[in-house]
Amino acid sequence: MASPRGDVLVKGGILVSGQGISRGDVLVSGERIAQVGPDLSGVGVSRTIDAAGRYVLPGSVDAHCHPVYSDKMDAYTVTAAYGGVTTVIAFVGNVAGWGFNGYTTDLVKGFIDEGERISHLDFSVHGTYTAADEDILGKSIPELMKLGVISFKMFLAYKRRGMAITEDGMLKTMDLAASEGGLPMVHCENACCIDYLVDDHIGHGKIGPEYYPPSQPNILEAEGLYRASTFSQVAGSPLYSVHLSTKESIPLVHEFRGRGLQLFTETCPHYLALTDDEMSRRGPLAKVGPPLRKSPDQEALWQALADGTINVVASDSGGRTVAQKTVGGDNIFDAPHGLNTIEFMMPVVWTLGVNTGRISLPRMVQVFCENPAKIFGLYPKKGTLQPGSDADLVIWDPAKEHTVDGQHGNTDHSAFDGFELMGMPELTMQRGRVVMEKGEFVGSQGAGGFLPGDPNLAAYAPKGYQIT
Repeated sequence: MASPRGDVLVKGGILVSGQGISRGDVLVSGERIAQVGPDLSGVGVSRTIDAAGRYVLPGSVDAHCHPVYSDKMDAYTVTAAYGGVTTVIAFVGNVAGWGFNGYTTDLVKGFIDEGERISHLDFSVHGTYTAADEDILGKSIPELMKLGVISFKMFLAYKRRGMAITEDGMLKTMDLAASEGGLPMVHCENACCIDYLVDDHIGHGKIGPEYYPPSQPNILEAEGLYRASTFSQVAGSPLYSVHLSTKESIPLVHEFRGRGLQLFTETCPHYLALTDDEMSRRGPLAKVGPPLRKSPDQEALWQALADGTINVVASDSGGRTVAQKTVGGDNIFDAPHGLNTIEFMMPVVWTLGVNTGRISLPRMVQVFCENPAKIFGLYPKKGTLQPGSDADLVIWDPAKEHTVDGQHGNTDHSAFDGFELMGMPELTMQRGRVVMEKGEFVGSQGAGGFLPGDPNLAAYAPKGYQIT
């Protein structure tokens, strides 16, 4: 009997899944994992990578990103690979602030075409709808589903920026998504109250950075989550709530899940690592929506992440430069939103979560890799180390120290500048090809491809993969 052969053998690492940790080898043949076992040293390969003393993780799936500013899909995916991310899911829609204008289906097709020319990593797309799109929902949603775009984002906030959807539009989107087998996603904040409070602050001359968080208090996220969850129940659809940031949202998740709602939840590394004190320290560089919160919110999010209330950690990273973030001058309300987080989101959660015992290493793999892949219909192609899956993996050095000072790509700062990290990616592999190794990027532009989501495999489907 002929001995098995492959292209790359990752040897002697500590393999991590959402179910546990074991020592073993990973054999890669072509673009896929061919075999996983305790000792594959007899296999003939072209290259052996020594992973002794390091962890081997599945590549992370960043389920929330905006590669539309200084970092488009070319630079963004370089930055992602440095952070152990091998798949990104970008938001695309008729949103002028993102540089898009037109019919959503056409915009998505154009983004996919460009991404396949310039991306270094595989990618999927979330469709995005605003009030301006409400007349075309019945046509566009089925079209996107046929393309493999199975998730659809709506904003309850930012009416004046042309991003909010009406309540009628939200209900219609949820109804159409449910009938097509898709997943509605909602940014849960109350637009009317935000506009009222912003006007009140500006009217009283309260325009410094310290006034931004109180203009968008915790209760407005909780109200938005309650409203979106209620509408989702009425429409009979599942719901994915993006970037939860407040302690008040946590009991609402339990309440609506207890009512039978398929409610999936996400938070972001900045809500786990930063507080609103950053507004006084860094001004517009720390402005994000929803705002950074306080320490009790942070602790509630960590607990929710550990116990399964929160399912996913995603970056919500954009890629704006210091110059772009500071165009508002002295008025914080004129500064743009968004933080640069993608490169260091996993090391930050490792340092503040795994190293401190807040979450386990398998739980980290669940929230960064397995759960987003399952929710958005990409599992088991992505998010796991098992035979037949894409050979997307990360060799993680738990002893590697790093002080954050900017990030790769076209931006000149990171939200985590100054952080002292312990634990970093040493090597990132995408579909059997090494794209980053020991601090050097060696990937190829255009090597990434569009990944259609499969609604029949998604976690919200009747026979879909279950998340943990």
